[in-house]
Amino acid sequence: MLRWTAAGAVESPTTVQIRVQRSYPGRIRAGAPLPTRSMDATEIAENIRHFTVGHRTPRTRPCTGLVLSGVGVAGRPDTPGHIDLARSEGVERVVLHVGPEDLAGLEPATWRDRVDTVVLPLCPGAELAAAVQAAARLTAAGLSVATHTVLDADALPHLGDVVAALVRLPPHRHTFTFPFPTSPDVVASAPDSREVVARLLPSLTNLDRAGVPAAVKGLPACHLERYGHLVDRTGNRWYVDADHQRDDALLFLPDVVAFHKDDACRFCRRSDDCDGFFREWLARPGTPPLSPL
Repeated sequence: MLRWTAAGAVESPTTVQIRVQRSYPGRIRAGAPLPTRSMDATEIAENIRHFTVGHRTPRTRPCTGLVLSGVGVAGRPDTPGHIDLARSEGVERVVLHVGPEDLAGLEPATWRDRVDTVVLPLCPGAELAAAVQAAARLTAAGLSVATHTVLDADALPHLGDVVAALVRLPPHRHTFTFPFPTSPDVVASAPDSREVVARLLPSLTNLDRAGVPAAVKGLPACHLERYGHLVDRTGNRWYVDADHQRDDALLFLPDVVAFHKDDACRFCRRSDDCDGFFREWLARPGTPPLSPL
């Protein structure tokens, strides 16, 4: 089923992401506006029902995937019950994004039969060891753990530490993400994409040799040389927060994130797997253009 947007027709998603908390530090910053508050338990339950049983109509598709995010989401006492509710309404895949604030109290037994994938940020610095220990604890308990690292200026000099941690772990999959141009501050502070690629390629080589599955987001396949096959196409989803609920929910593509492709991308063998790039980064002096593989 198609849904018409300002960017044209897009396929109606079957996944809903609910940002239950206002704050969301340490995660991938996309283009969603900062909500004015966190969501309460009743609102979360109402939105789960809206996008499952409420979408079982001739013109809508019920969601079978649920993503829960927001600082402290794993520490909310109502989160397990909301996952159980989603499962009872037909949700088949649950992804839980947790952060440093959740690690100390993260009990694998709470999530083992509820969550399909736990996503953890691996940020270079003091929190890296705690995140690796938590990931190892969850993995040993039978949970699937995915990790990610933002390729910002702070992380680049310490990619070796991240790679070493990944080799010791390893996770189900690790994703490196180039920052999204979400604000003038991010645009001004983000490292040059050419420098990022130069530092990233040796890390990808080391992970490949160690057999650690890796993916790359936010960079186009044509900029990644021999690792262009690691680009990961972004799946669309409904995006809910306190200010955008039920029928007012956003579409992740194009309301939250809007990637760009040039005409040349039509002739690229990776076009179906690659998001493209952002106009803001392509406009930077010296940034290579998009070119078909």
